Amino acid sequence: MTMKQEVVGQGIVRLSAKKKGPVIGVVCNVHGNELCGRKAVHRILSNYEIERGTLVLIDGNPNAALLGKRYVNADMNRMFTPKQLDKKNPKQDLKRAQYLAKRLPKLGLDQVIDFHSTTSETPHPFTVSFPGTKEMTSLCPVPQIFGWSGIVKGTLIEWLCNQGIPAVVVEAGQHEAQSSIDVAEQTLLSILSHFGLITPKKPIKFKKPPQYKVLERVMIGDHDTFKFKKDYSSFEALKPGETIAKDKTQIYKAPNKKGLMMLMPSTQAHIDRKISRGAYYLMQKI
Repeated sequence: MTMKQEVVGQGIVRLSAKKKGPVIGVVCNVHGNELCGRKAVHRILSNYEIERGTLVLIDGNPNAALLGKRYVNADMNRMFTPKQLDKKNPKQDLKRAQYLAKRLPKLGLDQVIDFHSTTSETPHPFTVSFPGTKEMTSLCPVPQIFGWSGIVKGTLIEWLCNQGIPAVVVEAGQHEAQSSIDVAEQTLLSILSHFGLITPKKPIKFKKPPQYKVLERVMIGDHDTFKFKKDYSSFEALKPGETIAKDKTQIYKAPNKKGLMMLMPSTQAHIDRKISRGAYYLMQKI
């Protein structure tokens, strides 16, 4: 069995089988220091050939990946807005975003998975799922979080969904953790076998993961004085009205409501260096 390999864009490779089938896109390192997806792809392609359909491998931000940095000048994953994509004389990250925005809709993608990882350790990997992505989300063996529309502006995945291409993010775990590569590999095996691109060596089975809805992204008022009340972790339960953080602009409290949870609290180091505009997300179980 042979599969056709061809470069179809800058940092974009298409692997096609003779037998027709779905076109599945895999995006890696949109943030250049988040390499779990790329490593998982290497694992799978060392053990499998594409038997049916097409796999499109998309190198998100190759310049940032070469530097081992989240981005070169600014976060590319906040640039997929009409205003940004229309800007003239873009710097490196925006130039790449503009290129992807022109090239990706021409690749005939049926579904897309985008792999990310987190700075801090998290007890659970999870999905970032938008409307119209239930099938793709159901194939991800991790907690599934919906409700992201408009929560973080300018992401590649929301932009793809708005183009009519169902796309899901998997936050696979901490950057350097071996488990993040394992999660990305398990997710890819599940997706590629479901759509018939590969035949897995053993059946892909997992329990239905819990589902959540993200409610709000809480932004930082003043980076110089912002301090968390304690060290928080993702999926940590919050008490109604609990004081979470303070800065000179305000006191950050959990809403006076039961069942709320913390998601992706920023690290104090990122806040101090003004890398993170957001402090944390609030979510609840569905």
